[in-house]
Amino acid sequence: MPLTRKHPCKGNYKNTTEGINHWYNLPNDVMENIFKYFPQKDMFRLATVCQSWRNMIYTTPHFWRNMHLKLSCNSKSLQNKKTFWLATKVGGFIRELRITCDHQHASIGCKCMANHFRKVLIILQPTSLTSIKVLNLELKGAMLSTVSNISQVMTRMLSSLDRLHCFQMSSAQWPLKEGVKVMDTVLTVSRGTLQSLVIDGFFDTTAATKRPAEFERVTNGILSLNRLTKLGIDYQLLTDSFVTALSRSHTGQLKVLKIVASKLEENTPLIKERAWLCLTKACPEMKVAFTIDGIHSFEAIYNALDPDLPIKKIRLRHTPKRRTGNWYLSTMVAISVIIKNRYRHLVKFDLDIKCKHMLIDTVLLLLVKECKELLYVKTTADLYYSNTMMVVDRVLQQRKRQCPELPRKRARTNRLL
Repeated sequence: MPLTRKHPCKGNYKNTTEGINHWYNLPNDVMENIFKYFPQKDMFRLATVCQSWRNMIYTTPHFWRNMHLKLSCNSKSLQNKKTFWLATKVGGFIRELRITCDHQHASIGCKCMANHFRKVLIILQPTSLTSIKVLNLELKGAMLSTVSNISQVMTRMLSSLDRLHCFQMSSAQWPLKEGVKVMDTVLTVSRGTLQSLVIDGFFDTTAATKRPAEFERVTNGILSLNRLTKLGIDYQLLTDSFVTALSRSHTGQLKVLKIVASKLEENTPLIKERAWLCLTKACPEMKVAFTIDGIHSFEAIYNALDPDLPIKKIRLRHTPKRRTGNWYLSTMVAISVIIKNRYRHLVKFDLDIKCKHMLIDTVLLLLVKECKELLYVKTTADLYYSNTMMVVDRVLQQRKRQCPELPRKRARTNRLL
């Protein structure tokens, strides 16, 4: 009589000739221990094998503790449908949430992303979030009613959390009134737990600098954080009094400081050297990452890059309106000279410049040569010579071999030649 085999997930098939239970008869706890070693992209495939696997995968909380959701401003995008489906299915299990917004059109005038983000927040019902990261939200072009609705939903969600360790919302461009409401909730709820706060681009800096009294509530809340070790903030929102107070309230505690300077002008108020000196003395182990977004005034950038700051990473990012320009190229050379002369202990350098000229190659090679501790270089610039990055990679790899204490991590180098 021939053996009749059933589907492995529809019945308990047993090989009568050998009397051995097959792998599909393993208990659920054993299967969960096996599945936890798979990445999430493979979990979706495993969920299509049979109904029992599907139920087990989508009802097991520890499979979905870390989730990276992606949103697109295109209303017909399949990515948005997948994001909404995942938020509905496993939104209550997420502990570390990351949302990346992809603006296919001009982000400043984008009106669709705010609606998609609001929908995700409404669908999500997390009960134990410990980390929230939202990148490139860009609410500046959204309707005020939509932004107000997002503020209410986020405030309600954040009020239900009691163990938030990380909050990052970069390039959100909140209006000052609604943004202060969200930040007040974050700083009040997580005063004793928050360790990482990155809010570069959180506010519309144009409105915030005109009304510093309202933003003072946010700075006072930052100073009240007991366990803060990483802070990311816009340069335009810093003041001498805040930097000095930060050195007193977080002595020996602050480890990472990320500063983003967007479109520095000659009339931009600059932080005095005395304030930076107080902070560096209070936090001797602090590492600083400085991002220059938009090169408009060489003098302002020269004064902002204070020599007392222990800068380990510098990022230059600028997209000029014109492809060529002697003023722009001379500014690039001058800034690189500043980095070479002031920050010879630089470890990471990121260049994102949309201008193709041989001087950029020359400056990059000079920087790598003079900064002896430089180990990581990332560039998305249109380099003039095709072998420039080959020379840079060769020098960096030789330095890494001479540093055995470095972790085994390859330098990320994107080339657009």
